[in-house]
Amino acid sequence: MSNDPNYGESAVQIDELNLDKECIRLPSDYLKYAHLSSDAKRDVETLRAEMDVVEADLAREVRANPTDFGIEKETEKAIAAAVLSLPKYQKALRALNAAKHQADLAQAVVWALEHKKRSLTLLVELHGMGYFSSPKITERGRDAVNEMTKRKTRRPLAHEED
Repeated sequence: MSNDPNYGESAVQIDELNLDKECIRLPSDYLKYAHLSSDAKRDVETLRAEMDVVEADLAREVRANPTDFGIEKETEKAIAAAVLSLPKYQKALRALNAAKHQADLAQAVVWALEHKKRSLTLLVELHGMGYFSSPKITERGRDAVNEMTKRKTRRPLAHEED
């Protein structure tokens, strides 16, 4: 994945002058990011399982030597608090949070591609209705514009001196 703040942006942008190419490219872009999202979710679950193992191992260490971890009275709450503060647990938590972030980014691109699909549908419909066509001028309108242009560009004739 990527830490790029513009991650996936090029895939969701629409080139309104090439709607046909955008429509053709959309399914492959969608599939690509759906796979990335699925992979990222799998990574989150893997890291969550690894974190559970780290937490269990650390809890076992704390229970074996509670005084080494500053625990006077051995309670589940005290053991859990000690585990949360250990560097190994913090490292596992940071890795899990980073993986969650990547999964969220990938899912956001998939959702944005859904929006792109809808936008392309609407743009194609507008194109079919002539929304983007140039205005058509009638023969009468063209004559009127030509006449106004002639009037504005003609200079008054200067009187010739004798």
